[in-house]
Amino acid sequence: MNSISKVLLLEDNASTRLIVSKALQIKGIEVILTSTLEEARQCFGDNSIKLFLLDVHLPDGMSDELIPQIRRLYPMAPILMITAEYDSSHMARLFDAGVKDFIQKPILPLLLSNKVQSFLDWSEVELALFRANENYLSIMQEKEQEEALAFFVYDHILHTHSCSIEGVDVATLSSGRFCGDILISAMSPNGNLIIMLGDATGHGMAAAITIYPMVVTFNAMVKKGLSTGAILRELSDKHSETVPSNRFFACILIEISLAKNTISIWNGGMPHVLIFDKEQQLIDKIPAKNMAIGILPTNEISTKFETFPLDSIEYLSFFSDGLIENKRHKETMLTFNDVYSIIAEYPSDPEHSITRMHAMETDLNSHDDMTLCSLNLGTLRQELSDTPVEKQSPKGNFSFSFELFGDSLLNDHFTLKLVELIESYGFSQSFCQRVFTVLTELLVNSVDHGILNIQSNLKKTDFIAYLDDRNEAIQTLSNNQKVAVSVNWDANQKTLRLTVSDSGNGYQVKKEIPISSDQSYGRGLSIVSSLCSDFAYDQNINTTRTTLRY
Repeated sequence: MNSISKVLLLEDNASTRLIVSKALQIKGIEVILTSTLEEARQCFGDNSIKLFLLDVHLPDGMSDELIPQIRRLYPMAPILMITAEYDSSHMARLFDAGVKDFIQKPILPLLLSNKVQSFLDWSEVELALFRANENYLSIMQEKEQEEALAFFVYDHILHTHSCSIEGVDVATLSSGRFCGDILISAMSPNGNLIIMLGDATGHGMAAAITIYPMVVTFNAMVKKGLSTGAILRELSDKHSETVPSNRFFACILIEISLAKNTISIWNGGMPHVLIFDKEQQLIDKIPAKNMAIGILPTNEISTKFETFPLDSIEYLSFFSDGLIENKRHKETMLTFNDVYSIIAEYPSDPEHSITRMHAMETDLNSHDDMTLCSLNLGTLRQELSDTPVEKQSPKGNFSFSFELFGDSLLNDHFTLKLVELIESYGFSQSFCQRVFTVLTELLVNSVDHGILNIQSNLKKTDFIAYLDDRNEAIQTLSNNQKVAVSVNWDANQKTLRLTVSDSGNGYQVKKEIPISSDQSYGRGLSIVSSLCSDFAYDQNINTTRTTLRY
């Protein structure tokens, strides 16, 4: 941030004021301390306030009554509420009034300061975008200036939401200033690399604008730790909300998991994905078995990925349709299979291949956007397995436990938020990724197999039947059914113990740990076992105990 941020804290408890102000000051944030509604109102003339941190209950009333005035005077400033209570209807009203988030008491200083810093950073981004939009409206009558600004924003988005990683090589040839193709990648909290190649309908600015909500949604969902299936559904929902119905988004989603030793591919409306062995020989083609995003409603989209053992593949080539359409060689129009064969000659050199394919255009002055990506899985395996220098292990023991009942078992964000809490104690990201993977697998087993009694092999034999059975079982969930989770850190032993139990019928360990390493279902507990120093399941009390060594 360019200048010191200023936060107004409204809190009547002196101890809490001290804790919060100290935590924020460590972050370099200036804090205005107030203890009553009237004191807060007297500060409203200060235009440098960037965020409001309000306790709900004050000696002279509820802080709710300040929200309309704050929204009017500080429309871009986030409002965070501090409360020790959980009243869902009250919280809903506050969200509707403009509150951004809630901070529960007792306050964890590190979590609070990081959350405040995150909202301050996002507020600056919002303010920058707001100002950019005002500027855009002022010059939209002049096409050249409009395009210059639009390209600046477009280029900024691409650089902000893309990360460079060894082993991912991409070549792009746009038909104009704006490109309707996009290649982005992001690391999930569980350590998996997720890559998306997208191709929006049309060309130029119209296609580029279609890309924006897809890019932002993809990055946000990957960072939240959502599964690739959930990411697909979120992309579809966002597309239907923000993009005209006659505009589609064809894409390829790829997930690389070192923990599972797998690579999973979803192809929606794109050309074949080409798979090569270590001798760079073409060994398989993955056709588009799904439609582009935007054609089907979200509930009809198949989220089934094709999964392969990671060590059986050395190179992967995938590309937009502009690379293979309308190509001519020696006055003969090339079929798609002809083009696939040409691309397969140089799977590790996308720049060479895209230049070669461009030379075969039937009309060099009018061509579609072209993007060709090559994955060197040998390099990627090494890149993803490189372990950074670990942080010093946290001092002091801690433990906490949770019980999830009924519909709360379906909370997709529970694991991510719990791992974020663990990470706040100072654990390294790589360790937290292991915790995320283990906890996710244990909860899936307890909920899907222990509580809902779903057979894991249905995912392979009949995925639609698996979803139907799961949805049917969810309808019968009662508040008597529960999953208990406990976390215990032993600083002396440098071990984190995770215990998960359920009130259902449990599951059979022998059935869950497969013999075949290329089996694409039921591999959860074998992965857990490989990530933990100790693993034990007590079928008599439906309890799994694992230990992760730091």
